Amino acid sequence: LAIIRGMATTTTRPEEEEERQNEDENDTIKFGAKTSAIINARAEEEEDLFSSSSVGTLLLGKNKAEARETIERWRGTANGGRKSGNPTSEKSFQNGEILYENYADLGFSVEFLRESVDCVHLYNETKTDFVPFRGGGKGGKMPSLPFGIDFEEDTAKDVVGKLGEPTSKGGTGVQIFIVYEMLGIKISFNALDWENAGASIHSMAVWKASD
Repeated sequence: LAIIRGMATTTTRPEEEEERQNEDENDTIKFGAKTSAIINARAEEEEDLFSSSSVGTLLLGKNKAEARETIERWRGTANGGRKSGNPTSEKSFQNGEILYENYADLGFSVEFLRESVDCVHLYNETKTDFVPFRGGGKGGKMPSLPFGIDFEEDTAKDVVGKLGEPTSKGGTGVQIFIVYEMLGIKISFNALDWENAGASIHSMAVWKASD
């Protein structure tokens, strides 16, 4: 009797079973929609972080695989969906301890020291096959230059006005440059001497700032 009663309590009429299945399907749809909304929100947060971050934040200290993964995403945005984190060329020094991976189509080089990113070199106006670096453009999901530097607009005078007096400077007679050790940057200009305050930016090197 107990067995029969137990079976009776678990028996469901066809219409009740159909109603239950419909409820389960609705719950699944609601759950799926909620999950998709969460995933999309996280993706948007990641893209916002990506677009508001500087090159140094995204690359410095990463190993080769991590750096290439970041650059793949960046390149996909910059070049209309091209998905590849591989460099256009590379060159090593000191028996391979220092490696430069060049990304000419994006306008920068990544310098590895003992397998991790030690410095990023960004180019503005060069006579090489590198395109000018253009990060952080309006509506673009790409890294920006650090400290509000603008390759297209800033001159030597503008940079000093933004960042103050540099830690050191040099390059007279060759190519002038300024260094901000506390910020971890070196900026070179298209000029041979400091009389040309309106000199445009040639390139920038970014590394981990000293404490």
